[in-house]
Amino acid sequence: MRAQLLLFFLICLSQLHGKVVLPDMFSDYMVLQQKSSIKIWGLAKPNKCVRIKTSWSDTIYKFNTKKDGNWSIQIQTPAASFTEHTIEFSEQKTITRISHILIGEVWFCSGQSNMEMTFKGYPNEPIRNAEQLIKEADPNLGIRMLRVKRIGQEAPSNTAEGKWMNSTTQNVPNFSATAYFYALKLRRELNVPIGIINSSWGGSSVEGWMSRELVEKYTDLDLKEEVPDNENWRKPCIMYNGMLYPFRDFVIRGFVWYQGEANVERPATYSDKLADMVQLWRNDWKRSDLPFYIVEIAPYEYSDPLGAAKLREAQFNAAQRIPDCHIISTNDLVDKTERTNIHPGRKQEVGYRLASLALVKTYKDTSICTEYATFQYKGRFENFILLTLQKTAGKLTLDFSNETDKPAVLGFEIAGRDRVFYPARAYILDDRHIRVDSPLVPDPFAV
Repeated sequence: MRAQLLLFFLICLSQLHGKVVLPDMFSDYMVLQQKSSIKIWGLAKPNKCVRIKTSWSDTIYKFNTKKDGNWSIQIQTPAASFTEHTIEFSEQKTITRISHILIGEVWFCSGQSNMEMTFKGYPNEPIRNAEQLIKEADPNLGIRMLRVKRIGQEAPSNTAEGKWMNSTTQNVPNFSATAYFYALKLRRELNVPIGIINSSWGGSSVEGWMSRELVEKYTDLDLKEEVPDNENWRKPCIMYNGMLYPFRDFVIRGFVWYQGEANVERPATYSDKLADMVQLWRNDWKRSDLPFYIVEIAPYEYSDPLGAAKLREAQFNAAQRIPDCHIISTNDLVDKTERTNIHPGRKQEVGYRLASLALVKTYKDTSICTEYATFQYKGRFENFILLTLQKTAGKLTLDFSNETDKPAVLGFEIAGRDRVFYPARAYILDDRHIRVDSPLVPDPFAV
């Protein structure tokens, strides 16, 4: 760690020549969190006076750099607007300027390939309506995205690579589709600029985004396993060290998390690990109130469907136990032709559902319904089980292609006390109740 910082310092120092050097995250087109005390930091010549001037304030900030050239300062941001701003850093006669800055709402979006997935899609796995959305990209919309470069680190790093990009037709194809749709709906509803830090890595597990101290609490992952460099995404802790920890002083509004597929084989500890990870991130940002929004993993046809079901249950349980943490369901957002596609293309609905959740939970919009039906109570009868649901928004509805007098809900299984499950018939009785039965289970016990 010390050698890494020393090398970074020496490289930057050799490039100074009176110039202020900033981390990548402070670049043209960035978005800063509104109405906040923002920390800005960097390097300059040692023991020199640096002046900072923002275009939104008459205040001139002055400070002396440390003997190693490091410096940091807190500046205040105003309310959100679409006025582009600048920040000037001057040391002696040399001026460094960041331009096209917007003040708005900033979100940190992380996870694995479904969060990372851009509008370019993957081979034979396109994003629905991608071409149309790219054509409609508007650089004046106020949506900006910083795509963090995949660099894993064995120890916590203070540097990360990735600069802000405006939402032009040239840049949007490289944007995370889920994160962009999330930003788009927030932008339309809040009418403020939206900045997204997209820090994601396909194939990464929850352990990859945790500190080593936390991962070592658990025994279900072999930390001594040799992982080849070309499979870096399998390594624990390296995403946290290299792609999250460097942003801990960058002020954000909250987190969005789209991950879980890599943990399907280890669902038993996922809820606990996610709770630990969320607390770790909040501690790093020194904000225990930062909201955390989860995307349920898609109903992909895993070789171990039970593990996938348990992982979804762990995601749901984590959302119930973690303060200010909520989850969206995606079970209905996979077309029939995509059941064997782990990267379904309907990212617009995913992003919009996340945004609706944020609008209600974070921005206190009471006009949107975001809760989905959840289990409340199970009643056992002679040959059927009656389920009572809550959060049904007034009614239960069913999509089905072949109308019959009594259409059945697909996906339920039922078992007796032997816990051997069979496909079941399930019928919506009213706004809160579903009847489940099977001729193969005369005395049902579990569903």
